[in-house]
Amino acid sequence: MFSPESGRGITNLPRVAAKVILHIGQQKSGTTYLQEVLGHCADALAAETGVLFPPSLRDVLPDAVENHERATYGLLGTEYPWVSAERAAAEEDKWTRLAARAAEWPGTVLISAEALSVVRSAAVRRVVGEFAPAEIEIVITTRGLGRALPSLWQQHVRNGRRQEIGTFFETLAAQRDQGPESIELEHDQHHWRAFAIGGLVRRWAREVGADRVTVVVNPGSPPDRLWRLFTAAIGVAEFADRPPEQVLTRRTHSGLTMPETLVLVRLNRLLEEAGWDTYSARAARERLLLSGLLPRSGRGPRVGVPESARRLVEDWSRADVADLESTGARIVGDLDDLRFDAERDVHRPLTPDQVADAAAAAVLAMVDRSDFQPAPPRPRRRFGVRR
Repeated sequence: MFSPESGRGITNLPRVAAKVILHIGQQKSGTTYLQEVLGHCADALAAETGVLFPPSLRDVLPDAVENHERATYGLLGTEYPWVSAERAAAEEDKWTRLAARAAEWPGTVLISAEALSVVRSAAVRRVVGEFAPAEIEIVITTRGLGRALPSLWQQHVRNGRRQEIGTFFETLAAQRDQGPESIELEHDQHHWRAFAIGGLVRRWAREVGADRVTVVVNPGSPPDRLWRLFTAAIGVAEFADRPPEQVLTRRTHSGLTMPETLVLVRLNRLLEEAGWDTYSARAARERLLLSGLLPRSGRGPRVGVPESARRLVEDWSRADVADLESTGARIVGDLDDLRFDAERDVHRPLTPDQVADAAAAAVLAMVDRSDFQPAPPRPRRRFGVRR
């Protein structure tokens, strides 16, 4: 098992791949969409372009969105703040199998794991070293902080956290104020290791060179535009039209709106106070999401930056775009899409009706209609005539 202190990994296989492309995130930048497309066209991609997107999850979970994050848990273990030593040990075989597949492929291997954006420099060196002597290229998909950070908050709430959005941004501000050295070294500073895009580029460029780092700017819509930019970044632009249209144009995530997320914050708090275990609370949230919130129309305004954090995020965005421009990394897409836009990024005021509608939908999702059906009429007794 790897740790930054030991510098030891779990594999020592000969490498014959000519090139390894590491797609390392960021979170909330469209990585799941790209992994879904790649998973559906992996065979054609390998046959037509020589780029292998090796299977990792579909071997055991046929309907899963293919990605290599779990496999990297088996290599890097508790370098990820959310991964326990027990979980890491359970994933070691996934990394061994993934590394073996990469070793056997004579062309280009594409590894996609957004969690790699949060790791510290020692772990970066270890990951790059795993694939030596192949040529290593890094691809980072990114999105403006004004859209990515609110989306991250609603994802945290969706996963069970109960932090209000204002507190979330206050926490981010306190962490960022600790400075670049803290972001680089402190284990729990993983948010800014990923989302401070200039620092992320430099962390990986120190190992592979800035000329081998490409940043893809997610334009937001249409979804297939991101795929086209990504194929250009990995050198297979001719493959951009190859996947079926229904795969290219569908969305993999339906984010919660602002009133829905507020309802879920309060539900998470009540579940915790009532002593619900993790599994039961997760099952309750999934029922609510799938049956009560996501399918309905008129769901209210999307999650955005709160007015209280507007100036902070605008300043962070301006500084990070300037920092990215100074790294020397290749940029694919329009840098203006990373800049803060108050009209687009600040969330709109809510009405009581919007929150009430989301709460009512949540209640309806959590009840079983059959529990409220009237009881069937009792059969009438027939009285015969005595003879």
